[in-house]
Amino acid sequence: MELLELYHYYNTELADVRTNDWLFISSPIPIALITFAYLYFVLRCGPRYMKDKSPYSCRTFIRCYNIFQIVTNYLIVYHIFEAGWYEDFFIYCVDPDYSYDPKPYKMCKILWYTYILKIIDYVETGVFVLRKKDGQISFLHLYHHVSTVFLAWFFVKYFALGTALSVIVVNSAIHVIMYTYYLLSTIGPSIQLNLQPVKPIITIVQMIQFVALIALGFQIFLPSCIDGKIPGIVMMVNLMINFILFYDFYKKSYSLKKTKAK
Repeated sequence: MELLELYHYYNTELADVRTNDWLFISSPIPIALITFAYLYFVLRCGPRYMKDKSPYSCRTFIRCYNIFQIVTNYLIVYHIFEAGWYEDFFIYCVDPDYSYDPKPYKMCKILWYTYILKIIDYVETGVFVLRKKDGQISFLHLYHHVSTVFLAWFFVKYFALGTALSVIVVNSAIHVIMYTYYLLSTIGPSIQLNLQPVKPIITIVQMIQFVALIALGFQIFLPSCIDGKIPGIVMMVNLMINFILFYDFYKKSYSLKKTKAK
């Protein structure tokens, strides 16, 4: 009985009442099951299914998926600015607003849309499996996708506040650039060759993103920041882990190649 009461306390009483009844938010079970199915497919079921099959092209789907990502991430950035993030939040630490007023409630919706988009991002790894691009299914790739989904769920459920949008606006802007690169690379080999110098730059930009957001996150320790220390620390730890993984990927993929080439 105490365990059920504890679960109810953390899952319901502490949750943001504005968002707790939204799709895939009220309980951690649905997103846990989706993530389990995702990992099972990309690590076990999918490779076993593809073992004796030729890789699928998926070219048309990939192009449509890249366009979808460009448009949706652009719209997220657009609506964040339209909702007043730049004037009221940006690099500022403001008092939490859990009201149903138009502006904070719109922030909630944007956070939820971003969360759903991060779930859709799981499709990308499934395409790698169908194309037999097993080398791209690294620990970095899986950690980045899974941790992002669960952090998005955590913020929508408990801290659906405008300050969380600072991470989203930067990340979504980076994704617009990244998926534009992916879309252009599907045009043909000649374009891919011309885009080769851009690949390491995109990884560098992603690492700069993590450093900038970590630096921004230190404002939670200011006396003026009344709330947000727990979510801020959680986010900063995740950003640090991502930076370490991306830096390791950069060294192995680009720095070592340059050394060998010399």
